[in-house]
Amino acid sequence: MRRREFVLSGLLASASGSAYCWPSIFSSEETADVVIVGAGGAGLSAALRASELIKGKIVVLEKSKHVGGSTLISGGYLGVVDPVRQLPYGIHDSEEQHFQDISSNADNTGDPELIHHLVSKSKEMLEWLEKAGMRFRPELIEIYGSHFPRCHVPEEPNGYGYISTLVNRSVQNNVELRTGSPVVSLDTDKSGAVVGLAYLKDGKLQKINANKGVILASGGFGANPAMVEKFDPRLAGLTCNCAPGATGEMLLQGEKCGAVLKDMNYIQCLPGVPPNGKIRVRFHNDISRFILINTDGKRFVNEDSRRDVLRDAVLSQPGRSCFVIVDREGFESYDLLMRRDAVRGIETGDAYKGSSLKELAEKLGVPPENLTNSVEEYNRLCTTTALGSQHHPIVKAPFWAAKSAMSIHYTMGGISINSSAECLNLQGVAIEGLYAAGECTGGVHGKNRIGANGICDALTFGMTAAETLASTL
Repeated sequence: MRRREFVLSGLLASASGSAYCWPSIFSSEETADVVIVGAGGAGLSAALRASELIKGKIVVLEKSKHVGGSTLISGGYLGVVDPVRQLPYGIHDSEEQHFQDISSNADNTGDPELIHHLVSKSKEMLEWLEKAGMRFRPELIEIYGSHFPRCHVPEEPNGYGYISTLVNRSVQNNVELRTGSPVVSLDTDKSGAVVGLAYLKDGKLQKINANKGVILASGGFGANPAMVEKFDPRLAGLTCNCAPGATGEMLLQGEKCGAVLKDMNYIQCLPGVPPNGKIRVRFHNDISRFILINTDGKRFVNEDSRRDVLRDAVLSQPGRSCFVIVDREGFESYDLLMRRDAVRGIETGDAYKGSSLKELAEKLGVPPENLTNSVEEYNRLCTTTALGSQHHPIVKAPFWAAKSAMSIHYTMGGISINSSAECLNLQGVAIEGLYAAGECTGGVHGKNRIGANGICDALTFGMTAAETLASTL
């Protein structure tokens, strides 16, 4: 941070809540009806929904140079109960089942009110999103840690479809998207209501007064190693697959305004790039297609275990790493970008390919007999009900492997909210003018988030925040 920016940030910290101090240090001042902090899935869904309900100026501030956040670089899977798509495949699902999956896989540590809102509102969110132009493939799958085949697969790779759809529609509705605009302080009036904020643009401090409210959608803190280590020292030194902007400063700004932070020690990891790796090869996405083996060539955990169980199992292995194994059909089942990363991974040493399991084992440096036995035993289980759901045997050459270690993926803790996406103070009372959605909030998932619920959470509560704000007018 340049010295001038540091000094201005210090002035803002000392003047928190004292609006009369601000005009002398701002290069410009303006007024908007709604200001949204963060242009990922949560922020953009809030922006689009607000633009549909509110006539007025809506501004989205994104500190990075590009929009998209963690949604853009995610696998893109969306966990929503959808009988129209599920029943033709013989999948019987319900909101009650989704609620139970979320709750039980976090040992009932999530907030029931928030979970109920997520599962009951997400179908409406899905319909709204598709009406806006988002497209999904017809089939649903069970991904790593989702525990049920309710994961919608976008037609476009990763999270690109969500972001392009939301950006295009928001811009059509005259939402102002400003990148390279980090927020440095929230402004409160004498009653404690949030009435605006300050942000930097080209090194100059700008002020926006928010007539109707501020929505925080700034993401979590997974890309902030110091915060991660503070709340879970076991995870120190791991790589991160979050968006670079997920550094958590807006959680602290919300706290300065009286918002309570909760569940900060609940941090999720996924297979990712080892500390010395270069490319994340995501063979682990579809739970029916892969196995995990250790450096002895042995399978050491059930791949459909909870994400926190999988995290701890990998961290207990030599080198805190493992290999993810798929066959040709598994490789070809993934989208073009994932296959491209695997091919590039061969060049960088992050992926391996063998015409036989023996050849693959030799390239991995694991005992060939152990790898062969592990795959054959898994294939036998695929012919029974022992794995709990439909799995594909690993039989067709060539065989692929990716070297994986646990990477910081998602932080379940953040600002406490209610089911209306209002930020809550220590007494559980809503802070006037302040709303939050997505990964910057806590309580929705508890200690363990199930797969495909991250985007569902972001889009559903982003939509909710806008609707709540509009209903108070």
